[in-house]
Amino acid sequence: MTEDPGTTGLIDADAVLREQLVDPLFRSEWQRLALARAVALRLTLYRADHGLTQTALGRLLDMPQPAIARLESADHVPSFPTLVRLSETLGIAFSIDIRPRSRAASAPTDDARSATISEVVHTDRGADILVAAS
Repeated sequence: MTEDPGTTGLIDADAVLREQLVDPLFRSEWQRLALARAVALRLTLYRADHGLTQTALGRLLDMPQPAIARLESADHVPSFPTLVRLSETLGIAFSIDIRPRSRAASAPTDDARSATISEVVHTDRGADILVAAS
């Protein structure tokens, strides 16, 4: 494991992730769940910014608390109807752009408090997928 040179004993999460992404199975699953991670991060930020529990957010969305927990776990890619519900109710914009790799632009850097959370996912079929939530 890689330690952050500026902090004794702490592991650099980005370095660990880079090491894990070398494994093709891990990389494939990481790419598959890119949208789920963007949604999870955006929902948890929304809840924190509005002082809501998962139960309270569920009431706003007319969803049970376990459904909110599943969305925030980023273990499953949300359906398009779920993304529409989140967008309509919470005012969150989701963009999913699929294009040939040769025409892809790089994604902005993720920042936990930025207005846009995005990630480029490179597929094995020669396409880039840009996932963003703002």
